Amino acid sequence: MKALIINYGVGNLFSIYSGLRRIGFDVSISNEPKEGFDLIVLPGVGSFSAVASYLSKYYNQLNEFRKNGIAFLGVCLGMQVMFEYGTEGGPSRGLGWIKGKVDKIHVDVKLPHIGWDKLYLVKEGCELTEGLNNDYVYYVHSYIAYPGEDVTYMKSKYGIEYPALICKDNLIGTQFHPEKSGDVGKRFLENLARWLRR
Repeated sequence: MKALIINYGVGNLFSIYSGLRRIGFDVSISNEPKEGFDLIVLPGVGSFSAVASYLSKYYNQLNEFRKNGIAFLGVCLGMQVMFEYGTEGGPSRGLGWIKGKVDKIHVDVKLPHIGWDKLYLVKEGCELTEGLNNDYVYYVHSYIAYPGEDVTYMKSKYGIEYPALICKDNLIGTQFHPEKSGDVGKRFLENLARWLRR
């Protein structure tokens, strides 16, 4: 299977590249979307406004890929830009694939939230959650998604409950970083590989 990681021009993509390679993906990195891949990865680097602006140049192309059945994995910020809009870096439109917004964690906790927190299942029906319930995954974020539709299958809690894993059609999003979550992250990526082969 072939995966393409979109390089927004910021951050280190080596971790997600290595994580996918370890479970058997043929992985490429590109500054723009390309055809011929089973999975397109929107990594978790940058700010919402900057990444949304960058991806807006490829909006029609990304939508076409999605309609043609190519799967998308959004990690952290990459998941957040799938929503309608976000406030980080100033109010900005996202890709609009999922109803809802992305905003700061509005409770009295230290931000950014950096560290390990427990995943827990809140909805059945997404095979990507298999073997992950009550395990710990790694987070680095100050903003969370506030979905306007029922797409959340797993949550975590840091002062407030928030979506940790979302699924909608061929869209998968994780607020956690699977590539930095050790064996649990690897298990998630293995679930993803099996789901793509189905």
